[in-house]
Amino acid sequence: MADYLDIASMDDVFSSRLAEEQGVHNHEMNVAWRFVTSTNVSVFLTGKAGTGKTTFLRTLRERTPKRMVVLAPTGVAAINAQGQTIHSFFQLPFGPIVPGMKRGEKAGHYKMGKDKKNLIKTLDLLVIDEISMVRCDVLDAIDQELRKYKDRNKPFGGVQLLLIGDLQQLAPVAQEREWAMLSPYYSTPYFFGSKALQQIQYVTIELKHIYRQQDEAFINILGKIRNNQVDTATMQALNARYQASFAPPKDEDWIRLTTHNRMAQTYNETQLNLLKAKERVFMAEIRKNFPETSYPADERLVLKEGAQVMFIKNDPNPEKAYYNGKIGTVEGFAWDEDGEEVLIVIHCKEDNRTIYVPRLVWENTKYVIDEETKEIREEVEGTFRQYPLRLAWAITVHKSQGLTFDHAVLDITDSFTHGQVYVALSRCRTLEGMVLARPLATGSVITDASVNAYIEHELMEAQQTEGKLPQMMWEYYYSLLNELFDFRILQGDMRYFLRVVNEHLYKTHPQLLETIQTSLPMIDTDVVIVSQKFQQQYATLMQQSGSSFAHDERLQQRLQAAMNYFHTKLHEHLDPVIKSTKVNIKNKQFATQYNNALDAFLLSYKLKVGIFSRMKDKGFSIRDYLSAKAQAVLDEVKVDADAKVTNIQQHSTKKTSKAE
Repeated sequence: MADYLDIASMDDVFSSRLAEEQGVHNHEMNVAWRFVTSTNVSVFLTGKAGTGKTTFLRTLRERTPKRMVVLAPTGVAAINAQGQTIHSFFQLPFGPIVPGMKRGEKAGHYKMGKDKKNLIKTLDLLVIDEISMVRCDVLDAIDQELRKYKDRNKPFGGVQLLLIGDLQQLAPVAQEREWAMLSPYYSTPYFFGSKALQQIQYVTIELKHIYRQQDEAFINILGKIRNNQVDTATMQALNARYQASFAPPKDEDWIRLTTHNRMAQTYNETQLNLLKAKERVFMAEIRKNFPETSYPADERLVLKEGAQVMFIKNDPNPEKAYYNGKIGTVEGFAWDEDGEEVLIVIHCKEDNRTIYVPRLVWENTKYVIDEETKEIREEVEGTFRQYPLRLAWAITVHKSQGLTFDHAVLDITDSFTHGQVYVALSRCRTLEGMVLARPLATGSVITDASVNAYIEHELMEAQQTEGKLPQMMWEYYYSLLNELFDFRILQGDMRYFLRVVNEHLYKTHPQLLETIQTSLPMIDTDVVIVSQKFQQQYATLMQQSGSSFAHDERLQQRLQAAMNYFHTKLHEHLDPVIKSTKVNIKNKQFATQYNNALDAFLLSYKLKVGIFSRMKDKGFSIRDYLSAKAQAVLDEVKVDADAKVTNIQQHSTKKTSKAE
């Protein structure tokens, strides 16, 4: 199938955005886009710091044809990704999740709610940001939850995964006592140790264009640190940036990166205390449900005139006066136009700009299904309102994740975990804009051998990834058509229903039995056999149409005609059966068996008819099919729930009547 798609001629999904933001074309992003939107293959999207992973996710949220949710391992990462935490969405317990262990049913908050179950049932794509921080057992727990509500026979319930992150950056938290419980089952705490992940086919795509740094010599140094290829020349080049008595110039914005919280906190407090100005305290406004572990800013923000601060959120206004990571100095405090709230006046030396900063709102959201549109949307559970500022003479390497600095002092000799030195160095735009507070030793550069081995293997595999794309796009489109025009489940459910009726109702309800016996052969000949022959037709048309199979006019005409045909035949042959199924059965045990068989048959029928009724007038597309399928499922779930409520009410009425 390699000639069915010329990848070089693909629509450049990112050309306009990147041309506007960076002035470049990004081929790898477009390949990743095609894998995510036009195949069902899971993707590990990786790349060095500053290669545009956030841009990809932002574009996917805006334009994806699939029903997706975005999750992250920590509260702050989830807020930044505009998603939920993994533990919150799947109601997972904290701590190690040993394979095979039973969940604590006594803890009610571990039970999945009805709305969440329905959402998962219609999920096409699960995005996990900052995947490097996700432990292997958590990914396996996600697999278990998805199997419960999707396809129990497929890893992750058949849901496509998009895993975004850089394994050379932040590592998963696996304390010694936790790893002692998990190590008998896993060879590594990283996500790629997941048993479920090892059972699926997934591709690795590496974003290669670095937007943050332009200096080739510095990019070279970062590459050697990242790939554990540190040599004497690399250390000499880095330590040439050591300045023992360096005092940051007052006309430039310098920030200090530290390995430990206490180092950053002590440095900030010392610098704040040196200022003579009066201290001002600003408390955050927290409404409804916003967990403390997810606070995106200081609940108690202490500032003085002259304090160095960093913006921790992008400016939501059209003027885009500031961005996450921009550094400035508190120049003073002013009132807004209404005289109701204080504005913090920040002067940024970078562009010689004075900014009046109001409080901003962060939202803690959860995913829900819209009752009217049936689309997945975000619902606000709580808000956190605070000035988007943090004291920033110093911050930890951990909190610098995702930021870019023009001037930074790095105090990273005491690094203690994998990737910490690389993250710190890669925050800097240039080598000249970086100063080391202390000389860096080779031992400070900590890497994990299992990560290096995995990355080496994956990047070798990634070289073959692009060549697989045309085949996988063809296969995905073809598999969706096969799913749409496969009536074997409906046929099997009808045969089982016939068997149940034939065994127990052949005397009391001969008309029902005769109706089913008349309709079933018609379903076999007019639907199942015809669909199997039609499968060969659309496969041939797809092959003949080459790379444009999804837009081939002949194929679309045949698909639309087929949907109308099968929609008509299903109604014609099965509506008489359905009208005859209301029967009165006194035997409770058989009544249960009959109702279960009937429910399965009706569900199979209504799902097919529901999808065809939504699509038969406009042809076939991936977006329309996935949407129609999800809406059909949700419609039947709602009907089933309403029926149960009615039955409960009727049962309650009967009990009340009896009591009277």
